Amino acid sequence: MVDLKKKVLLIDNDSQGNLTQAIGASGYDTTIYECITKGISIDKAIIKTDITDLDIVPANINYANAELALANVKDKEFLLKKTLDGALLNYDYVLIDCSPSLSLTTLNALVAADSVLIPLEPSIFNLQGIAQLVKIIKLVTDSLNKNLKIKGVLLTRVDARSHLAKEIKVQLKETFGDKLFDTAIHQNIAIVKSQIAKKPVLSYERLSKGSREYLELAKEVIKRE
Repeated sequence: MVDLKKKVLLIDNDSQGNLTQAIGASGYDTTIYECITKGISIDKAIIKTDITDLDIVPANINYANAELALANVKDKEFLLKKTLDGALLNYDYVLIDCSPSLSLTTLNALVAADSVLIPLEPSIFNLQGIAQLVKIIKLVTDSLNKNLKIKGVLLTRVDARSHLAKEIKVQLKETFGDKLFDTAIHQNIAIVKSQIAKKPVLSYERLSKGSREYLELAKEVIKRE
């Protein structure tokens, strides 16, 4: 991240590979799937992006087979943690992007992580679902990763005109206190266009509201360290 002078590694931990596609990653032979299931070094999967100090470990649809491939593996919840151990020293931040479902790969991410950032689109159903997620995080903390903490809750795709979004923000503030990020990501056409263009919004349209908000979020994350 050239703006904040931090070296960042992205881990695409989702078989849909949305992060890999959004960042425009291409020309890779090794993904997180091979690292987890075949013990291939993470260094062989890391590829540089077009953005200074931003690297990624890609994923594709093969990762959907991970749960079946690891069914009989001992301590399979710790495989991602073991895979990442050698890479952590080279980066200021390692960000693991997960699917919304609680799969084995998501559990691996919770075991490997120091903290969790919970993105939440303001809707009643998502508000109900966050309570279950908090319970799961507590279970992981109690049994598999005592260092795991909730970094914060982030409101995303917020419609500034919606009264519901404002009400949900009040409820989240009452529940999470200062764990609710001051920054929120509002609906912004530049974000959508940047995804289509397979570029980060900061590269696609630097002066857009989406760019400014994501930059403010990054600053807030760093400030909370």
